[in-house]
Amino acid sequence: YMAADNDLSELIETDLEELKTGGSSTEVNVLILMDTLNESAYLKAIDGHDLVTLKDLGEVNMGDEETLGQFVDYSVANYPSEHMLLFFWDHGAGLDGVAWDQTMEDGLPGDDEWGGDWLSHHEAISALKGHHVDIFATDECSVGQMETVYEYSVKGLDADYMVASESGIGYRGFTYDDILLRLNGNPYMDEEELSLIIVDEYTDEFSVPPFQWEILTTQSVFKMSEVEALGQAVLMLADTLAEDIDSYSSVISAARRSSTTPAGSTAVGRIDMPTFVGYIMNNLEKNDPAAVACVNVFSAYEACMIGMGITKNSDLFGYMGMGIMFPPSYSMYITSSWTAYMYEPYMTFEFPSSGWWTFLETYWGVA
Repeated sequence: YMAADNDLSELIETDLEELKTGGSSTEVNVLILMDTLNESAYLKAIDGHDLVTLKDLGEVNMGDEETLGQFVDYSVANYPSEHMLLFFWDHGAGLDGVAWDQTMEDGLPGDDEWGGDWLSHHEAISALKGHHVDIFATDECSVGQMETVYEYSVKGLDADYMVASESGIGYRGFTYDDILLRLNGNPYMDEEELSLIIVDEYTDEFSVPPFQWEILTTQSVFKMSEVEALGQAVLMLADTLAEDIDSYSSVISAARRSSTTPAGSTAVGRIDMPTFVGYIMNNLEKNDPAAVACVNVFSAYEACMIGMGITKNSDLFGYMGMGIMFPPSYSMYITSSWTAYMYEPYMTFEFPSSGWWTFLETYWGVA
């Protein structure tokens, strides 16, 4: 799902060439819906190592759930298969969504705060209703947040694995050629093996220049059947901390300061969730209720996050693969622009409304 009707339009050709190199076979079909800036959208397929056009769709809105739904419906009806790997190629965001389209069907800009239209996470879930997706993979920034992955789990996405980054990602993105070559070489591999190949190839790609700002980036594999248990473990820790906030306030503050901040996350107040939890666990007595809750979080996390692609610098900085919202102060949320853009959509997600936001307010002293 290549949504390039925006400032990423010029980057699409490189990945189309990678898809051609990777190729298709009698066992592997490759379908592409692509929309570029000021051009028609096209439904294409990889035939061997050739890129063929199936349909000229004119201008479409890739931020509309109907567009995604029609693409998947067409793929399933015309290219039936036993498994589905769905890539999202575009800008991404923990709150906003998995695709952003700048030009609507009438040729005019969209009406969101950025002048376009996001395919929100809730719209993606709705569009995929009735379909089983083996791997839901996001070649884009910042989708790998506790709140976001939890939302897909509890709101009905039928998927086995999600591949997502807690941080901003490099412009090179996934190595579609290497991924497809390995899949075509062993088309009967299971979905877990393929999901791990995606992040392994990501690590290999970003181990060599050019780096630029992409030198800090990650991609993680989340086992979706384990996500809800992880979320509940984190919420239990939050409840434990909130119940005795006076005793835990200092270690919470230190943990937040010491936690790793994923690249591109400072402005929105996200931190690396496991490093935050790890600091608390390592600075309390082992039998402390909060320390026990931290152990439970790590047990659940080990079952959920089964693989991570990283750069050398990401490893050096201690990224552990999943972000979470923890702004340094409540004041980030009391300006009208911030409230309109962040707080209101954030509270439509299940995780913050199930106790995480209450914990934050208790910590800030505004509950």
